[in-house]
Amino acid sequence: MHPGHDLDLWTAASASVSGLSMAVASPIWGVLGDIYGRKPMLIRSMLGGAITVGLIFFAQNPTELLVLRFLQGATSGTVAAATALVAAETPRSRVGWSLGVVTSAVALGGAIGPVVGGLAGAVFGLRLVFLAGGILLLLSLIPVLFIVRESPRVRQRGPRVSTLALIDQRPGLKRQLAVLIGAQGLINMCNAATQILVVLRLIDMV
Repeated sequence: MHPGHDLDLWTAASASVSGLSMAVASPIWGVLGDIYGRKPMLIRSMLGGAITVGLIFFAQNPTELLVLRFLQGATSGTVAAATALVAAETPRSRVGWSLGVVTSAVALGGAIGPVVGGLAGAVFGLRLVFLAGGILLLLSLIPVLFIVRESPRVRQRGPRVSTLALIDQRPGLKRQLAVLIGAQGLINMCNAATQILVVLRLIDMV
């Protein structure tokens, strides 16, 4: 396959290779999450995404870009990691509500990301968008490292109370949820902003 004449094949490969590697790696990360905890898996996925997205800035040809996309799929997976952690740290009676909020953050980030990425690409160039996306992903890791904690789940008994009241019963949980939800929204925004520009980056290369 010659890069100069097979843009369609390179585009299809770049779109599918990350999903393929994620499909293979996700069960492994899931087992490790059960052993070592969900927060380490969230940190791992955020760090993997930050490194691989940022390294696309340095890619010089479609093959290097394809390898980075493969590694991105294999090492990231922040949505699954954050969802598992939120589900584990939320009172059982409010898991559905919490996951709904996380899903909204993911959707909002995915909606805003292409607009931000497109505007930034037009102003600063495509390569810098990938570098900036990697840096933002790395910065979003900081509050997760220092604020989010895993703790044993507490069974809620007695009369039904409001969601915020249940969350307030767990010290620091409100802040942790805010950090996780905000970080997930930022992560998905950066991923969407850079992913939609992969085709344009390929055009630059070929």
